[in-house]
Amino acid sequence: MKKLTLLFIIAVLMVIPVSAKGMFEFGFHYSAWNVDMIAPILEDEIIPEIEYWDPEYGSLNFDSNGSNFGFEFRFFPGGKNGSLSLGLSYERNNFKMKAEGRYDGFDDDGDPIKAEAKGTIDLFPHSVNLSIRWELWATKRIHPYIGFGFGFGAQDALVKFHSRATTNTGGIDIVEEQDEIWTFEDIVEEYEAAEGKKLLVGFFPIVHINFGFRGEIVDNIYFLGEVAFYDGLIFRGGISYRF
Repeated sequence: MKKLTLLFIIAVLMVIPVSAKGMFEFGFHYSAWNVDMIAPILEDEIIPEIEYWDPEYGSLNFDSNGSNFGFEFRFFPGGKNGSLSLGLSYERNNFKMKAEGRYDGFDDDGDPIKAEAKGTIDLFPHSVNLSIRWELWATKRIHPYIGFGFGFGAQDALVKFHSRATTNTGGIDIVEEQDEIWTFEDIVEEYEAAEGKKLLVGFFPIVHINFGFRGEIVDNIYFLGEVAFYDGLIFRGGISYRF
């Protein structure tokens, strides 16, 4: 994280000239979005590792969402009324997933068994993103814009699961419970040991395609609101200063 932040600051300082009128903008934004697209990736790797849970008898239901905040520096080659801008941003992402499920089945001896599992998955990739944006009717006080960008983030994750199994043998219920916690590194190491090959997942890819509106609240202070694809459907709001 510290290295990414330092690189971001250095890059900003390198592109700022001594004088510029309306060519630069610095802003803050916050977002919330749905990230169901990552559920299948994690589901295949995590479910087989959950204690007292047999995926042949039942599946877990995944629900995911996320949030994001970041700081962005933009360069407008055309100045105050320019329509094209290039952006560099530092992003703090948080992908959150919840999973739970239950089933009735039988163990190897034919005795009835009831099992349930529930847990949470949190991923925390930090990223540095590059983007390009076009202001439509840029001279209007309130106007739409479109853009796209990409980036990479250092991966980090925490997985927590609780599983419980009740086996009825000879009319007696035997209850077994297990709490499990994995880090992202644990998951990667288990995968590599099982598959016998390296998994290149040190960085998390980001793709960003957006459409929104921005307006000038007072001189050189802008607000924005947008809908975008940012590894999922995203809703974003922000504020910026133009100088």
